[in-house]
Amino acid sequence: MQQVLRVKDRGIVLEIGFEDLVKYHGRFYIGGVALAFKLLELGFKELVPNAIPEREFIGFTSGLGLHGPGVIDAVEMVTRAKTRGQLVVETDIVKDKPGIIAPDGVGKYYFVIRYADKQIGIAVKPDIIPDEFMVLSRKTHAETITETEKIRLQEVKENLATQIVNAEADELFTIYR
Repeated sequence: MQQVLRVKDRGIVLEIGFEDLVKYHGRFYIGGVALAFKLLELGFKELVPNAIPEREFIGFTSGLGLHGPGVIDAVEMVTRAKTRGQLVVETDIVKDKPGIIAPDGVGKYYFVIRYADKQIGIAVKPDIIPDEFMVLSRKTHAETITETEKIRLQEVKENLATQIVNAEADELFTIYR
């Protein structure tokens, strides 16, 4: 059975699966799409246990900066937080937070999920993002990546997305309250 995220939109329950998010975003930043899927899964479980969250109360902050379009698109599709002005992309707030430094050297794999008056910080565990992804992504940012390496990077992203989606969310992240 396909995993789905459930949210209420004006009283109507929507079920959004990982493949739905891929259809919206595409496959280029598929690792970020997978991360967001599991981030939201964990955030909903922690902030709204035993209930279906309502979109209008969900907010999200990404510490990845502008280099996290897969995360941003997936969060937007599920929560409409960007449309509602409740999605923040902010690298300054994560400077003192734990987390893996993003390949651009600016942001971190640290996120905040808000629901009504509650919030949690979530960092990706250190062993989740493979070294090969980081090396090739840094080459992309430095514009030194070869065509062969671009192909390999996409393969790494696809494999990473599969591993993330098939993992338990609490195996991927550390929660900070």
